[in-house]
Amino acid sequence: AKRTVSRAELRLQVAQFAAALRQAGVVPGDRVAAYLPNLPETMVAMLAAASIGAVFTSASPDFGVQGVLDRFGQTEPKVLIACDGYWYNGKASDLHAKLAELIPQLPSVQRLILVPYLDEDTEALAAQLPKAVSYRRFVAPHAAVTEPEFIPLPFDHPLYILYSSGTTGVPKCIVHG
Repeated sequence: AKRTVSRAELRLQVAQFAAALRQAGVVPGDRVAAYLPNLPETMVAMLAAASIGAVFTSASPDFGVQGVLDRFGQTEPKVLIACDGYWYNGKASDLHAKLAELIPQLPSVQRLILVPYLDEDTEALAAQLPKAVSYRRFVAPHAAVTEPEFIPLPFDHPLYILYSSGTTGVPKCIVHG
C-alpha cells in the first residue's frame, strides 16, 4: 500500500495528534511507543510526540511479544500506538493476539491507539482490547486544531530512543533535540 501525504496534511495531522496526546495526559519526558510499520501515522506520532516534548520509541510489528516487552518494558511508555496488523511477503498478519498478550504486561501504558492497516474499521478490535481506542476516535475531538504547538525544551532533552538489532533490546542510542 502506498499513500502520499502533503506537507500541509502532515502538519494538520501532527497538530491534531499532538493535541490528543496532551489531552491524554502526555507531558514532556513521557514516552510514546509505536508498534507500527512504515505508515504516515508512524511519522505523525513521532512528530507529534516531539512537538510536545514526549520521547518517541518504536518497534516493528513483526517483533514477537517478548521482543516488544524487552524494548518497551524498559522505556515504560504512557501511550502505545499500534496497527491492527501488517503485510509481509504478500501475507497479512493480524496483531490482535499479540496486542492482547502485550498490553497487560506493559502496566505503564494508559492508552492503546489502534491504527487501521489491514481493516479500515478498528472499532471492533478496540472494544476487545484493554485501554484501546481507534486512531480516528482518538483524534476526532481535535478536528478544529490546525497548527501544532511546540513546547520549548532544553537542547539535551531526549527526543527518541532507538534500539540496536541485537536480541537484548538494550537502547543503543538516545537522540537529543
